Amino acid sequence: MSTQLPRNVRPGDALCTLDDLEDPGTKAFNIVYDNGREVEIFVVRKAGHAYSYVNDCPHQHLPLNWKTDIFLNRPKTHIFCVMHAAEFIIETGEMIYGPICPGCHLIPVTITMVEGEISLPVDGLPGQTIPHGPQ
Repeated sequence: MSTQLPRNVRPGDALCTLDDLEDPGTKAFNIVYDNGREVEIFVVRKAGHAYSYVNDCPHQHLPLNWKTDIFLNRPKTHIFCVMHAAEFIIETGEMIYGPICPGCHLIPVTITMVEGEISLPVDGLPGQTIPHGPQ
């Protein structure tokens, strides 16, 4: 993992704008809850839509990335786990290649987007992914 750490955010905070992300591109964030619990997540932009997942490979519960903000394979077509070479569909988090385990998929995180600003809801994290097109 690189020495650069993901930015700390709280439920309800703005994460970034859609324009802050390459298309396709990713950015990591660390959600800090009032009770002290922390969960690292990442946002993926693809074709003008935004998706978000917990940074946790379902195979052995390790981080997917080895550098902050790098979560895609080289051609930037799938989310990639550097530990297992597993690949996941960007839009759904479903595993399409890698160690097969029952129910292997990424945990989606609910995000909202208003006028291009991507935010976390105040409650319900992690939850269901809500894809958003350009505003």
